[in-house]
Amino acid sequence: MDTIQSYEVAFKFCREMIKKVDEKCKAEIQISRGYMFLNQRNIDSSIYYLDKGIKLAKKIDDSELLSSAYGKKAYNLALQNNKTEAELLLKQTRKLLVKYPESEHWILYHQTHAYLADIEADYEKALKHTDSTVIISEKNNFTSYLPSCYGNRGTYSIRLSKYEKAVDSFLKAIEVLEQDNKPSGLDMYYCMLATSYKRLKQYDIAIKYFKKAIEESDKTHNRYVRMITYSRMADAQRKLNLAEDALSSVDSTLVIARKLNDNGFISDALHTKATIYFENIEDYDKAEVYFKEAYQNILNANAVKKMDDMMLISAIDGMAKISLKKRNFPSAKKYIDLLEIETDKSKILTFEKSLHYYKSDYYENIGESKKALMYLKKYHFIKDSVENEEVKTKVADLEKKYDTKKKELAIATLNKQKEEQEQITKQAQAQQNLYLIAAAFLFLLLGIGAWAFRKLRKQQKELVSTNQVKNRLFSIIAHDLRGMIIPFQRSGKILKYHVEKGNNEKTIELSQALEQNSESLSNMLDNLLNWSLEQMNGYKMNPQTISVNKELTEIISSYKQQATYKKTKIELKYEDDFSINFDKGAFHVIFRNLIGNALKYTEEGNIRIEFKNENDIFLCSVIDTGVGMSKSKLENLFNLEEKKSTIGTQGEKGTGLGLNLVYRFIKMHNGTINVSSEKRIGTRFDLSIPITISLTKEEGAISKPLSA
Repeated sequence: MDTIQSYEVAFKFCREMIKKVDEKCKAEIQISRGYMFLNQRNIDSSIYYLDKGIKLAKKIDDSELLSSAYGKKAYNLALQNNKTEAELLLKQTRKLLVKYPESEHWILYHQTHAYLADIEADYEKALKHTDSTVIISEKNNFTSYLPSCYGNRGTYSIRLSKYEKAVDSFLKAIEVLEQDNKPSGLDMYYCMLATSYKRLKQYDIAIKYFKKAIEESDKTHNRYVRMITYSRMADAQRKLNLAEDALSSVDSTLVIARKLNDNGFISDALHTKATIYFENIEDYDKAEVYFKEAYQNILNANAVKKMDDMMLISAIDGMAKISLKKRNFPSAKKYIDLLEIETDKSKILTFEKSLHYYKSDYYENIGESKKALMYLKKYHFIKDSVENEEVKTKVADLEKKYDTKKKELAIATLNKQKEEQEQITKQAQAQQNLYLIAAAFLFLLLGIGAWAFRKLRKQQKELVSTNQVKNRLFSIIAHDLRGMIIPFQRSGKILKYHVEKGNNEKTIELSQALEQNSESLSNMLDNLLNWSLEQMNGYKMNPQTISVNKELTEIISSYKQQATYKKTKIELKYEDDFSINFDKGAFHVIFRNLIGNALKYTEEGNIRIEFKNENDIFLCSVIDTGVGMSKSKLENLFNLEEKKSTIGTQGEKGTGLGLNLVYRFIKMHNGTINVSSEKRIGTRFDLSIPITISLTKEEGAISKPLSA
């Protein structure tokens, strides 16, 4: 069953196998049938097969299997807004599950509680239950459940207008599915990922993922997901003023919704169609027809069966909008009042923002300017608060684009340098051949020819070596500059935002941070350029006496702003300071990379650098509480050829060169480096390097925090 991607094939398999198996397996098959119908929102068929499973589980007295059936039926009832019966079943489920603390059925138990909290618009509570499902899945290695757990977390993040967190959650769900080669849920997660980008107003990206969702739903024949996807893609196309494409997507939604007899999505599609005529085509008469049809349809549907509150709100929203446009103010007041009642229940900022806008428009038109101004201020307050949540995501996106362009430019430059050096090498080879021919014909000048040949070979080797050194230096500079420019650029983007908003205190604060960061960048450039000039004839070390505390403090201070941005504390711990005989440039390269790497993969955590002198050995550890690494990642960590850089917590990218440089420089100083890591716990690098000179010791503070 786990290998089947198509629901139709799965149902056929169930029909064939149920005749051949024992009672317990029959119960499992019936429960699986019920859950598959539930995923397709075929409620009646789902209840039918779940009840069959419950009956069989009771017959064979299997309490864990019975808890599974109860939990799935409770979820079914929750989807129907039957809160009372769902909660009763959940209590029965919990009584059974207490005997099985590590059972996978706890996951659906918490998911159902989350959905019930969703009905009450308590999205924070729903998010807590969803976090419990993630913890259970990760703790017990229930990888098959992780996609749905991440997906639910993304859904409630959308409800709370935390769109960046939503994108992160859906991407994790998709990653797990693709790694496990189980694409049966990809259609819905691509749809929700696209929805998150749509809320971020990144409509081009949203449409790309909506199309991927449609492709995946074609594989699984999941009409429900295809219906949702067409509906939401139409809205994104409308925002890009692609009216014809949007109408085509809406019509596809209507076709599927009518086949599924889903009145909620029929109303939603009619509302979207009305909005296209209202905002894009500006045919207000047609818009009014479709707004009214959407509203009437949702009222009729609600009279039979409780529908999704958000679809009802959307329908009321449309009627308020068209009434204001047609200047039918009594009608507008009626729908604005209805919208206020439903919005208070939902507690969703997007609808609350629209409500205040309509109120402002209404009171302005009936001559109550004071009230109009009050609601206009409320509208802008909510609008600004939502946009502030988006600033971080937009800046991260700009950084990614900037990093990609910079990387492409660096690669192009290095390729050009490589071509030039190859041409020089070819010319040198040609000269060598010419000397060989001349030597053959001029036997008397054999000695001179041999001398010329040896000299030419030596020049050729030096040329190749110099070329390799230059390539390494370009890579080093590109790698280190990226680490410094990202926080510098981030400050610039955020500064621009606060300047436009008139936040003078933030502007002064960020200007000071920019000045400090530019000084750090300037110092780093000087160090790099001076050091690289010394290396042009090969990697010749230039040891000098340096204070470990002083150099580490200087390096950590250059990451102060980035640490503040990522809410991460960097702490330097030592008992006694001492000096070592070490190449200063190499020392900075080693610890910039280790601390920079730790910060890249740590958010809202801690980074600790400890060092000491033990029997004339310089021991130093860099420890973080970041995302950690897998065992396979650790095996090839210092191998440049095998390197595949991992994206950081804020979308930071790397070339994979940094740790290779760390390894090379430590080896040059006859030292060793060991690394240990655990996923979601953190990573630890331990360095051991002989001390050739240890001059000064300062008795001082045991711990010196340098956190931002």
